[in-house]
Amino acid sequence: MTRQLRAWLERDPPQRPLLLDVIGDQGHDSLPGAIWLPGAGRGSSFDDALQAHLAKSLEQLTEGDRGRALVFFCAGNRCWLSYNAALRAAKLGYSEVYWYRGGIDAWISAGGKLAPIRTVWRKPPAE
Repeated sequence: MTRQLRAWLERDPPQRPLLLDVIGDQGHDSLPGAIWLPGAGRGSSFDDALQAHLAKSLEQLTEGDRGRALVFFCAGNRCWLSYNAALRAAKLGYSEVYWYRGGIDAWISAGGKLAPIRTVWRKPPAE
């Protein structure tokens, strides 16, 4: 998927996927252009407060385009937070949802560089 992701990132911005990093609670470097959604892979159900918060955030990030490609990732292939967040987005009706299972580890292994991450989301309060 790293090769495919690199090709996607070379597209013009409207066709480029949104890179959504869901790692932990502390800032970190990430894939270039990634948006940090800490806690987006946690929660208890698709009906919890986190789901509602994610719905609002994705609505803003995609400008209401549920066909916009979303790529969720975290640190590596054993990190399930990104998979859970991808499931949440699919449940919200987004049709182009991808899970970059290798995450940051695969990106670095393929020679990719990291960059400071952008934060546009504040983790919702715990239930």
